[in-house]
Amino acid sequence: MMNSRQKRMWPILILGAFFEGFDDAVINIALPYIMKDFGITTQMSGYALSIIAVGTMVAFFVSRMADTIGRRQVFLSSVYMYSICSLVTAFAPNIEVFIFLQFVARIFLIGCWSVGYVILCEEFSTEHRGSAVGRFQLTAVFGALLIGILLPIITKLGLSWRVLYIVGAFPMIPVFLLRKRLPETEAFLQLQEEKKLGKKLPKGDFFGPWKSPYIKYTVVMSIVWVFLYFGIKGTLNFFTLRVVNELNWTPNMVSIGLLTQTITAMLVIALNGKLMDRIGRKRAATIIIIVGCICSVLMFTLHNFYAVLICSIISAGFVNSFLIVGSTLTNELFPTEIRASAMAWANNIVGRLGQILVPTVVTTIALSLGLGNAAALAVSLPIISLILILVFLQDTGKKTINKPLENKGITENS
Repeated sequence: MMNSRQKRMWPILILGAFFEGFDDAVINIALPYIMKDFGITTQMSGYALSIIAVGTMVAFFVSRMADTIGRRQVFLSSVYMYSICSLVTAFAPNIEVFIFLQFVARIFLIGCWSVGYVILCEEFSTEHRGSAVGRFQLTAVFGALLIGILLPIITKLGLSWRVLYIVGAFPMIPVFLLRKRLPETEAFLQLQEEKKLGKKLPKGDFFGPWKSPYIKYTVVMSIVWVFLYFGIKGTLNFFTLRVVNELNWTPNMVSIGLLTQTITAMLVIALNGKLMDRIGRKRAATIIIIVGCICSVLMFTLHNFYAVLICSIISAGFVNSFLIVGSTLTNELFPTEIRASAMAWANNIVGRLGQILVPTVVTTIALSLGLGNAAALAVSLPIISLILILVFLQDTGKKTINKPLENKGITENS
């Protein structure tokens, strides 16, 4: 159950998350149609996706600002900016302008996503945090459901993929009107108050997460994120492209796939969020990553419509839950004063290399193996992340995240 403070802020958080998920998914779902409109090849589309993904690394500087100017201001500004970028993208005259606008959009989409997780981890208690993070991620996935509904309507009416980017600009208005419902987190306010009182605190500097006793967790989680993104973005970037170009799915078939994936994913993500709280972070991570990898590989190697559809449905819920695993672990391993910086370093700077590399790697390997086999290889790599989690990390669910973990028995040499 949420308290009154959590209920008040929840609508604006999920509005930001819903359209972050919508705007992030548009390019993956509309990619075959964008390629046709701009006249680019599959390999060129891979390069475009990689360039755009570099924006997720630049988002580090946006996310890190949450440790200095506050979580609230960064979250709201990110929603405004990605909405504006989405609107302008609808009128992009060529692929170069499209890439630039989506590059900028990624900076603020990831800024919204990263800081949203920090807010949740600071506003929800340990026993409810996994469920809250699960619902937040669930909302982002639900944004893709809207695309699945709109795609056949748009194609039937003869409209362009550009309409989807106009829809993606919608959250700017309600988020602005509801902005007063989102307070600054109590953890950040407490930290600022302690600074005013002159209390000596661990310095939240640029390289704070890379200093003892946190460097071990920064290194491990950075690598974990790299390979998680091979699974997450490998699945999202190439599902529609593969089924349209290799399996000849129609827009209606794609829509059926997206709708069933999203509806099922909503249930799976919610259950996986609770699973993180019920059986522990590492046990839940084991189930989530193994099931996600197996179904994703099958999704890219099978050819029968129903077999691909079933595997894609299961894959969608579990692969999106990779974000719950990575975000919960990252935020719980670091104290308040460097939490946003740690999330930015592990996810935005190092981890997003996986997102940047996967389009180019897959489209290059596809020249010899075919798109499906190349994507299948990429989406199997999160198994490496699971090995790192099991070997180097302890369960964080019972730790008090507002205090350094070394005071709770987790040291650099543990």
